[in-house]
Amino acid sequence: MVREPAALALVVKGLKKNYGGLAATRDVDLEIAAGQVHAIIGPNGAGKTTLLSLLSGALAADAGEIHLFGQPMHGHAEQARVAAGLVRSFQITSVFDELSVLENLQVAVQRGQHRSYGFFHASAGDRAAREAAMTVARRVGLEKVVHQLSSQLSHGARRRLDVGLAIACSPRVLLMDEPMAGMGHEESGDMIALIQSLKEELTVVLVEHDMEAVFALADRMTVLVQGAVLATGSVDEIRANAEVKLAYLGEEETQ
Repeated sequence: MVREPAALALVVKGLKKNYGGLAATRDVDLEIAAGQVHAIIGPNGAGKTTLLSLLSGALAADAGEIHLFGQPMHGHAEQARVAAGLVRSFQITSVFDELSVLENLQVAVQRGQHRSYGFFHASAGDRAAREAAMTVARRVGLEKVVHQLSSQLSHGARRRLDVGLAIACSPRVLLMDEPMAGMGHEESGDMIALIQSLKEELTVVLVEHDMEAVFALADRMTVLVQGAVLATGSVDEIRANAEVKLAYLGEEETQ
């Protein structure tokens, strides 16, 4: 029996971004299958975070195309991409410290419903949004601290809240920038388990320096070097690629 190819969640063609004379992203082409974790790796300065910013709409590309399940995203503002299901979880957590965990998640739910999200108290009585926020809190393992101020959370809990904020926007493709940054071994293990469970519901594009986590999570990998794609393949293919070893993995694995 011939297996049907996986649907493409995200297709990127010829994506470019220059900062003056510096080419941060050079003709990047990507095909990311639905229901997979696709890792983007590379040395510092390779353009990984710039790429996520271009995909999310936080940065405007100089050229190129971005398609989400066949729908063009290039030229659309960040909020329009969120509404279409292309959502980013940030490297530096973007929570409101003065709000509780539940209130933060409720704001994100309201954002996903295309409402104004600058003033929480204007819609604090929204019961449906509150119930949706509680569902997300349970999903990311924060149900026991929903009434705690976000400023009082541990680092690992804040990172789970950051993922929760993205999930609350009902993503189809979730862009994750260094979700394991600053975590200890146990917290990293919890985050790996959470990301693995997300594959059942959505597609994950993962930028992460922790190669142990990347190898545990990724279905496919793309290596960026100096803003350009050096290689794309399975974990085994990337680990065996001589050019990748020379440019990045060999250095990482000997540190």
